[in-house]
Amino acid sequence: MAIKESQGGVSWDNWPVELRSRNPETLAAFTKANPEAIEKHKVRQFFFFDQWAKVQEYAHSKNIQIVGDIPIFIAYDSADAWSHPELFYLDESGKPTVVAGVPPDYFSPTGQLWGNPLYRWEAHKKEGYAWWIKRFKAVLKMVDIVRLDHFRGFAGYWEIPAGNPTAEFGAG
Repeated sequence: MAIKESQGGVSWDNWPVELRSRNPETLAAFTKANPEAIEKHKVRQFFFFDQWAKVQEYAHSKNIQIVGDIPIFIAYDSADAWSHPELFYLDESGKPTVVAGVPPDYFSPTGQLWGNPLYRWEAHKKEGYAWWIKRFKAVLKMVDIVRLDHFRGFAGYWEIPAGNPTAEFGAG
């Protein structure tokens, strides 16, 4: 978030190439030059997780389980896409080559163009699905039950070439 703020809030694919590509020297220089901005976000996260732990403790004291969602797709302008571009269908500049949606149907003759980057499942398999495992472990620290939002995205996603204005020309 500190880098995003330093770049005027624009999407990571519009950052200078050294930041966009996570150049280690550039990231180290940014960290050294911006300790207050980074610390601000660390403090906010600390307070969030501290408060959340209190909510969990209270809920559990009342025998209440917390249900949380993991969306099937991530936002394009996310830390996940920026930090793990090899796990998504992105081009050399970080732009999506294909995006998620659903095909045209009775309710929507042009389908639904969600715009989320699609997974390179072969890359996930190669790393033993470590990104997914880490994602689930992080959520399970915060909730008792995880719901995939929505599972149909796993079973029947629609792949649409990036830049298309509708989902009409996708493939399943």
